[in-house]
Amino acid sequence: MVPDPNSGEPAFTPLDVPRPIAPGEQDLLTYLVAAVATPSPARPAEVVVVGTCRCGCSSVQLQAPPLPGLPGHRAVGATGRGPAGRAVDVVLHLVDGRLHELEIFDPAAGEGAAVDPAAVTDLGRPGPR
Repeated sequence: MVPDPNSGEPAFTPLDVPRPIAPGEQDLLTYLVAAVATPSPARPAEVVVVGTCRCGCSSVQLQAPPLPGLPGHRAVGATGRGPAGRAVDVVLHLVDGRLHELEIFDPAAGEGAAVDPAAVTDLGRPGPR
């Protein structure tokens, strides 16, 4: 279960060693970043995963250089289809102009349900969340 955001518990478990962003995660990230910055300045080698969601879903905490001209906090997302054909929400959170979190969530399956990022298809038009 996801910790209560008001409890002070972190939502992410830090990785002992940051890992490269996976190809499916990169595809989703590129799609969403294009909605807020064109061309996308985040190259795969510059983005690393530094944490995973404590609930067990496929959301990841990111570390990357700041995106020029995007100060503050912002979220952009889209809805696609997961491997079971159900709706999957994909949301990119930016904090202080930096990529912070790529949220990948199957609302029908609920908290803790993992979704293979490479299997998310038919993403709709990205918009503010």
